[in-house]
Order: sequence, then C-alpha cells, then structure tokens
Amino acid sequence: MTGRRRRAGWGTAVSIAAGLIAVASACSSAPSHPARTDAIVLPDTPAGRQASWLAGAVHHLPVPAAAITAHFDQAFLAQVPAPAAAALNGSWAGLRSLRLDAITASTPQTIVFTITVNDKTRESVTLAVDARGLISLLHLQPAGASPTATPTPTPTGSAAAGVRQIAVGVGSPPLKGTLTLPAGKGPFPAVVLVSGSGPNNQDESDGPNHPFLDIALGLAARGIASIRYDKRTLDYPLSINQKTFTLTQEYVPDALAAIRLLDQRPAIDPHRIFVLGHSQGGTYAPLIAREAPQVAGVIMLAAAAEPLATALLRQVNYLATLPGAIGANARAELPSITQEAAEVASPAVLRKDPPGKVLLGGAGPAYFLSGFAYNEVATARSIPQPLLFLQGDRDYQVTVANDLDVWLRGLQGRAGVTVVQFPHADHLFLDGSGPATPLDYQKPGQVDPAVIATIASWVGRVDA
Repeated sequence: MTGRRRRAGWGTAVSIAAGLIAVASACSSAPSHPARTDAIVLPDTPAGRQASWLAGAVHHLPVPAAAITAHFDQAFLAQVPAPAAAALNGSWAGLRSLRLDAITASTPQTIVFTITVNDKTRESVTLAVDARGLISLLHLQPAGASPTATPTPTPTGSAAAGVRQIAVGVGSPPLKGTLTLPAGKGPFPAVVLVSGSGPNNQDESDGPNHPFLDIALGLAARGIASIRYDKRTLDYPLSINQKTFTLTQEYVPDALAAIRLLDQRPAIDPHRIFVLGHSQGGTYAPLIAREAPQVAGVIMLAAAAEPLATALLRQVNYLATLPGAIGANARAELPSITQEAAEVASPAVLRKDPPGKVLLGGAGPAYFLSGFAYNEVATARSIPQPLLFLQGDRDYQVTVANDLDVWLRGLQGRAGVTVVQFPHADHLFLDGSGPATPLDYQKPGQVDPAVIATIASWVGRVDA
C-alpha cells in the first residue's frame, strides 16, 4: 500500500507566447466587450468551472487583477511577464467574439475544448487545475494539431535541458497524464509508471513529495521517456461500481492503454517499452506484461506480495510501537482495524457477503476476492521478460521479509531476475535514518538518484 494512510482501491506550464487564448494573431481592433456565443455547456468540475469563468471573464475586458489572482495558480502567474494582469489582458487584445464549440476531453482536473475566435480561427484549449482548483496549465494550439510540448518547472538538477513534458489522455474516458521525452528526436526507450493503492495522481504525490515526477525527469535526463497518469479512482470516482470493481480493473486496462499510446508515438521505440510498478502497482506489473507481451521488461519498486489484510495489520502493529501521537493513535485504532481486516481476510467469508457490502476502504467483496484469485509471483515466473526488483530496507509498508523475500523464493531459479536494495530508502525511495515513520513523508525530498540511475542502467542493459 502506498502512502501512509489506510486506503483501498478508490477510497505547470503555459504557452505565453501564444497568449492565454492566443487571439492576438487572429484579431484586429476590438471593442471592450466582445460577443460570446456558446454551443456547449462546460461540465461542473473544478476544471470545467474555471474554463467557464475564463470564457465569461474575457467577455468583459479587461479582467481585473484581483480576479486573475483569485483564479490562477501563483506558479502559473510567475511565468507571465510582470505585471501579470496587464500581460494577460494584453494577450486578449483584438478579441471580438468567442464561441465554445466542443469538449474533446474532460476529467475533474483537466478539460480540453475547442473555440472559434472572431468567427474564423478554430483553436484547441487545454486547461488544468491544481489541488486547490486554481488554473495551473493553459495551452492553446490550432484545432486538430498534434499535442505540443509545454515546458514544466522541474526540481533543481533533476532533468537535463530540453526535456519535454506533454499532456496526454490515457484510456477512455481519458485520464490526465504526461508523456515526458528526453532532449533529441529519439526513438527513445520508454517506461510506463503504474502507481500503488489509493486514488493517486500521476506524480504519486504524498505530502510535499512527488516520486513519479522525480523518476520521470530523472529518466528523461538519461535518455529514457516515460508516461504517467492519474488513477481512474481519482479522476472518475463516480464511475466505479463497488459491486464489481476488481484490483485487475484498477491497474491493468489503463496501463495497457498507456502502452498502446506509446506504441503510436514516433519518438518511442516500440520494442523498448517497459512497465514500472510501485507498491501495489508492482504487484500487478507482471500481469500487465503478460497482457502486453511486447513489453521489454518489468521494473518493480517496493512490490507488494503480502495479502492485503495481513499487510494492513502488520503496518498498524508497527505504528503502534512508535512513540508519541503516531503510536497512540495506532494503538487506539488497532481493535477496529483488526475487525476490518478480518472481514476481508477469508475468501470463503467474502463469497458469502452480498455484492453491495461496503468493506475496508469502501471496496466491495469482488475487489478483495480478485486479490485472492491473482498469484503475482506465479505470474512473474510465467512471463519471459526480465525483472528488476528495487527495495528500500527502511520501508515498513512493503518489507524485505514479508514481500521481497516472498518474490525471490517463488522466483528462485528463474533467469533474468535482478535485485537491488537501498539501505536508507523508505517506501517512496526517499533516504532517511532510524526507524521509518509516517512523518518521513511530510519532509520534502526527492527519490534517491541512485534508484533512478539503477533503473536507467538496467534498461540500457536490456536494450543491449
């Protein structure tokens, strides 16, 4: 289980040169109140609401500075020439009319829609919002054009110059995702990043840490592309039917969609696509590779092998040994956790439960039964692709004794298995010292560069 919380299945950049709506090149003189005609209704989502506000705001130019500050992320505004309000209003100069034509993609945090400017120029607008619902990405390109790379702020020293991050939609309906490309033309090897349990975003953010972003940028600096994406349980939680939803459905279909997307990209070498799964994503990485035999190799970071109920109880018992509020809270929760874990620990009991029964983390019996039906170690043994296991020795969520050793015993004698352990790494592969605690995740850090270097070196050897 990734993160420190108890949870089951569902429980930036801007192209300023083109202008926010990029009408300067398409417009001439303009009245102060351009006409607006809408053929569509924007959805009532965080991204949709901001898109609706934006469309209305440019109808009453100039947009007040206070309104711009209230609706845009500060990191976004920092990229706009100062003063931001004047620069953005200047980019709308010449706007006479604006029509919303169609929505081409929509998630709670991202929306892509087409507009017609001044009754003659058709453009596609991509708008994304941050966790607070503020506009963090706004990009425009001619309607029907291929997506254009937009620069993204990167952690200091984590990526080489020329690395590109391109917003993509993964699966159907599309999940918010990012294709990260190295400098140059390629074709590049590529890695599909599959996150662990819970409704993770594409960066697998936990507190101030973003391990998948670190990995994507670190690999790009070493000539390896990657694709990462939000979990469907994050972008479309209302689409999940708890009566039928399974662990396989949580991990496999969207990963296969990401592989297909990479297959279609000229910049990607289709013979050098790898799957990287973290935590429970690592548990299901072998199944993804079995369903996509063209995958060149499988990378498992802190891959779980312990049954869910057993792992949950072990983690809470460990936390109960810690000093202070963490230990006290864990000890207080232990009786209820023990009861919840017992409800999902037996396939026989789960089969007797009604399909609509709400169990641990809001999941239904089908979810936990699917875990018993899948043998991750046997699946890994049956596939032909080489395997790379990375494990942090300070990880108390997925451990050497309860998980890595289980994999290795089951894979004994199988060719193509590489194992690398990191003595100071925790579950997010952040370095630390002493007994690991949930507070470690609240300290800003980055994935150990040695982890990224190990992945890149192994990918290179598999290529060879």
